[in-house]
Amino acid sequence: MTLIETIEKHKLMVAVRTDTPESAYKAAMACINGGIRLVEITFSVPDADEVIKKLRKETGALIGAGTVLGIGNLKKALKAGASYIVSPHLDEDIVKLTKKAGAVSVPGACTPTEIYRAHIAGGDIIKLFPFVEMGGPDFLKAIRGPMPFIRFMLSGGVNLDNLPEYLSAKSSCILIGSAILKKEFMQAGAYDSITGLASKFIRKIA
Repeated sequence: MTLIETIEKHKLMVAVRTDTPESAYKAAMACINGGIRLVEITFSVPDADEVIKKLRKETGALIGAGTVLGIGNLKKALKAGASYIVSPHLDEDIVKLTKKAGAVSVPGACTPTEIYRAHIAGGDIIKLFPFVEMGGPDFLKAIRGPMPFIRFMLSGGVNLDNLPEYLSAKSSCILIGSAILKKEFMQAGAYDSITGLASKFIRKIA
């Protein structure tokens, strides 16, 4: 199974964005213990590359890097073993180097022009961000008319209640963050609660 096929099989990816590497690791492990198999450590996390490296070593989950804005962080992510590189924007150089390294490239785009540019640049899956503000599932339906050959990641706005609607859009992947890593759970260090919530998402997908 290819990396893209694995992403499409598991569907739900969690973006971990915390203030410390320790909390990022604990949050990621809580999600993995709840059944999540796609975990993105954002480069807003201090020492994100070290967290990626540790998770790669200790778990069977597919670990990627998020908020990769420049080549410096890209190189750190790839060296740490990130399986996929996610950005909120399109940078052709990031896409090119990601593909050269054999990782999955997930650049962000917002307009039809950006989406097509990201695709022809080599993006494997195009991250629609910010998805809700763009128009949500209706936007995706419209954009698929002229571009049915593009794979999409839906980023933003998903929760347990509207998850079926997101799944019915038949994207390659759904990216989720605060709906699982709830602020109150993170502040309280309630990682068991995060595991429980992750399990609910996985059961609903199943």
